Amino acid sequence: MTNLPLWLIPLFPLVGTVLLGAIAVISSGSKKGPAEGIVGFLAVIFPVLAFASVVLLAWGMPTEGLRQTLCNWIDIPLFKVDIGFLFDGLSRIMLLFVTGIGSLIALYSIGYMHGDRGFARFFAYINLFLFSMIVLVLSDSLLLTFLGWEGVGLCSYLLIGFWNKDLSNCKAANKAFIVNRVGDIGFLLGMLCLVTVGGSEILNYDSLSAFIQMLIAGGHVEIVLPLLSLAGLLFFIGCTGKSAQIPLLTWLPDAMAGPTPVSALIHAATMVTSGVYLLARMGNLFSLLPVVLLIITLIGLATAFWAAVAGLFQNDIKKVLAYSTISQLGYMFMAAGVCAFDASIFHVFTHAFFKAALFLGAGAVIHALAGEQDMRKMGGLLRKTPVTACVMIFAFFAIIGFPGFAGFWSKDLILERLYTSGSLGPIFYGVGLLTAVITAIYMSRLIILTFFGSYRGSKESEEHIHEAPASMLLPMVVLSIGAIFAGYFWADSLGITMFKDSLAPVLSTAQSGVAHVHVNPIIFAGLGTLAALLGMFIALKVYGNARVPAAKGSSAPEGFKADWTFFFDTIHKFCGIIPVAVLAWIVDMVVEKILQAAQWMVGAIAEILGDGVATFQVRKVRLQLALSVAGVAILVAVVLLTGGSI
Repeated sequence: MTNLPLWLIPLFPLVGTVLLGAIAVISSGSKKGPAEGIVGFLAVIFPVLAFASVVLLAWGMPTEGLRQTLCNWIDIPLFKVDIGFLFDGLSRIMLLFVTGIGSLIALYSIGYMHGDRGFARFFAYINLFLFSMIVLVLSDSLLLTFLGWEGVGLCSYLLIGFWNKDLSNCKAANKAFIVNRVGDIGFLLGMLCLVTVGGSEILNYDSLSAFIQMLIAGGHVEIVLPLLSLAGLLFFIGCTGKSAQIPLLTWLPDAMAGPTPVSALIHAATMVTSGVYLLARMGNLFSLLPVVLLIITLIGLATAFWAAVAGLFQNDIKKVLAYSTISQLGYMFMAAGVCAFDASIFHVFTHAFFKAALFLGAGAVIHALAGEQDMRKMGGLLRKTPVTACVMIFAFFAIIGFPGFAGFWSKDLILERLYTSGSLGPIFYGVGLLTAVITAIYMSRLIILTFFGSYRGSKESEEHIHEAPASMLLPMVVLSIGAIFAGYFWADSLGITMFKDSLAPVLSTAQSGVAHVHVNPIIFAGLGTLAALLGMFIALKVYGNARVPAAKGSSAPEGFKADWTFFFDTIHKFCGIIPVAVLAWIVDMVVEKILQAAQWMVGAIAEILGDGVATFQVRKVRLQLALSVAGVAILVAVVLLTGGSI
């Protein structure tokens, strides 16, 4: 075991942020801009160093994990929080792919962002994004997790709106930022509920686990169950914002407005996995809340199915992958809802590889077609960009759950846990299996329209189609290898349980009450494979030889207008935006105006009285004495007339 301090992991990308930010500021006034070679080296080396630190710390890590307290953060009466880090089986797995895939995306971005005026600024944001995600995962308390939680929200705003000359990009960034802030209110209120139950110490994950064990041992769970259920529901609301679940999912499809490496980073390795990670980290709490778990399962189920259907009707290649991410996140939440937190994190792990490969492959396609994103203007790219095509086809097999690929192991495991979760299990399983069929259809459609058939773009653009540079291809190839083999870290049928054993010390208590029903995994694997083959067959029949309608104009600006989130946008408008606007108008026009008028009247009266009394304050002593005597006489007369006595 290495003696490296845990704070070294977030330190590297933080240093990268500072250096790259300084270069961006210094070069902002220069016409030439910074040297891309130096910026690219700094952009990649710090995430790589963070990844190397995680690997060294993970090697020989004790079963109970590592804990380090840096300093006291907040120390006031009744509220004390330290800045500390927790490195255990769960955070180890998360950090390995956050820093590893983040490093690959940074390398890919060197080629993708070549020649961009904001080259250094882009990589400063990328390093800040990784720093925030590392803090989120590595922190040992909810409050420090929330600091990283807000950090990734800020970075998503900066990166989605990176090309801020385009108004649509700015609107997409604003939408992502605002929708996430709505969910973050739930996170804050959830912490407030926990502090109300157990004081500020309960915000520490170890203290929270000890508190829950104390409640269970003492038989006092029922006393605080209503408040704990409210806290769990509020935390889940925060998760729906970060991980784009119903109803706070509208921001994620619009987030495609940013550069493609940003989409890969947000969708595969960082931000959208935060909600799933939080549920697993707080698994001990959620395992006590059956009603909240049922809500999580139903929301995940509805989100997975709805997003899969939406993916069928998208023509923008990145939009298809965006809805795919929402759907896959739904699977992860379904697993968490039946206390299968290990299966949920396993799918987070495999999804990180094949979804990053898909997004980076899509970016290579867009790069080859000079910015074109409409699949109706693609076709036949298998011959022109063979490496990119192979990468995306391997990732395609992984996401649809084709036997032997990464998604085959993780998605089938989730479906199996759903089936054995209780009386509603077969229903959950049926909807999940149907969603898998739809997933295979829309992903097969993407592959067919993009890489097969004949090229449907203009002849001029066809002449310039080229394979991506090596800096882009290398990360894509590495990720495609992960899309094939990442699932073998947990292959029960082969006797491999490395992933499961790593998570067991962290999640065993949260999953201890789950009934383990013996089932034949071959049946689930066979049905999952049948779902993938059926979806591919349907897509081949529908889209294989079909005439693709011509697209008018470029999809770059139009791709973000056709939006299947309109239903939820409408709900947000009438349930959130309009009521808040009306309330603000009432406060402005009624409450504030009345208060201003009352304030003016009180001030005017005070001024008038003050001016009136000031006239009696004369400097002549004889006049003052006379007025005093007159005042006393008036007071005596009033008392006598009212029947009183002096």
